[in-house]
Parts: sequence; structure tokens; C-alpha cells
Amino acid sequence: MQLFSVSLFVLMHYWLVCFTPMALSRNLVDESALIALKAHITYESQGILATNWSTKSSYCNWYGISCNAPQRVSAIDLSNMDLEGTIAPQVGNLSFLVSLDLSNNYFHASLPMDIGKCKELQLLNLFNNKLIGTIPESICNLSKLEELHLGNNQLTGEFPKNINHLHTLKVLSLPMNNLTGCIPTTIFNISSLLNISLSFNSLVGSLPMDMCNANPKLKELSLSSNHLSGKIRTSLSHYIKLQVISLSLNEFMGSIPSRIGNLVC
Repeated sequence: MQLFSVSLFVLMHYWLVCFTPMALSRNLVDESALIALKAHITYESQGILATNWSTKSSYCNWYGISCNAPQRVSAIDLSNMDLEGTIAPQVGNLSFLVSLDLSNNYFHASLPMDIGKCKELQLLNLFNNKLIGTIPESICNLSKLEELHLGNNQLTGEFPKNINHLHTLKVLSLPMNNLTGCIPTTIFNISSLLNISLSFNSLVGSLPMDMCNANPKLKELSLSSNHLSGKIRTSLSHYIKLQVISLSLNEFMGSIPSRIGNLVC
């Protein structure tokens, strides 16, 4: 009888610990990833995270956090908060993350390779930070990514080799960095792309001959302030949806193809 009472007590304790409203509203992997993200932030002018991001409440109620039905983190929006620090590699453990927006802050160091583990990610916005280093090849594992915003950082090096694996990409925005090398011809084979913005880098080489054949839906092509050379392709006129084209401050030669004047927004 005494053994039965002890077993019943243990069972009731387990039930209370595991099935209270607080326990049901958290996932330890997601919570640990968010705590690591907070720990990597060394300064925040508004002090919101210091007080609001507390394990006394469900992380789904934390500032800037959104969760989906099974209480998994689906979105992080900490944009425009004057945050300083680095991006914790544990962010890659957020397996249900769809949107990550840390734009307009002061995150520095390199973008962690672990970001490529967020297989559900559709939006990655790190615009206007202080990130350095190369764009990690692991980004090409984000097969559902639709928008990539890495502009106005201090990124260097060439494009990831397998960037064409981003088959659902609609916006590729990498302006105002120190990217070098040639623009991969495979970028223009991503048929979903609507916006390519690569201005204010140090890109070289010429525009591909068949750059317009695979994607007639492109609306913006911004390549100004690089070191691109060769001729401006007449095939640009095949971009029948094109609304913005910016090729200034490069090293192109020859005349502007007359057919470009036939483009109508």
C-alpha cells in the first residue's frame, strides 16, 4: 500500500511538471535557442529583452516572438532596436522558424553557418548591420527561402556556389557590401526571382548572354556601382515585367541597346 502511494505521488508530480499550462506552452529546444540569442546581445538601448524575455512566462509571449499552433517559434522580429552583439548559432535549432528579421541593428561578426539548418525559413532580413565575412554556403540549404536581405553590411568574398539551389527565391538583395567576383550566371536561372539588387559592391565580369531567357518575370535589376564590363545585353528587353533597371557607374562599353526603350512598366 505504501509503495502504491509513493508511485501515485511520483505520477502526480510528473503530471504537474509536464502538463501544467507553462510546460505545455514551451519547447525546451526553442526556449534554449532564444535564451542563447539573448545572451549574445551585449547591448540594447531600450532594455526590452532584459525584462520581457523571462522564463517566468512562455516565450510565445516574448517581445518580437511569434509561435505557430504547436507552440514552436515561427517568427523573430527584433528589427530597429539598436541591438549590439552577434547572432547566436543556436538560432539554427529553431526548426519551425519561417521569418527572421534583425534588420537595422548593430549585429557584428559573421553570419553563423547554422542558419542553414532552418529549413522552413522563408524570410531572412539582416539589412543594415555590421556583419563581416563571407555569405555561408549553408544558406543554399534554405530551399523554401523567398527573401534574402543582407544589404548594407560589410560582407566580403564571392557568392555561394550553390545559390541557384534557392529555387523559391523572389528577392535577392545584397547591396552596399564588399562582394567580389562575378555574378553567377545561375542566378538568372532562378525563375521565381522578381528583384535582384547587387549595387555598390566590387563585382566584375560581364553580363551573361542568355541572362533573360529563364526569367521573364523580373521586376528590378540593380547592378550599379560595381566593376562590370563588356556590352549591355540586348536580351534585357526580354524582361517584359521590368520596372527598375540600374546599371550606372560600371565599366560597360558600347551603346545602349535601343530595344530597352521598348520596355513598358
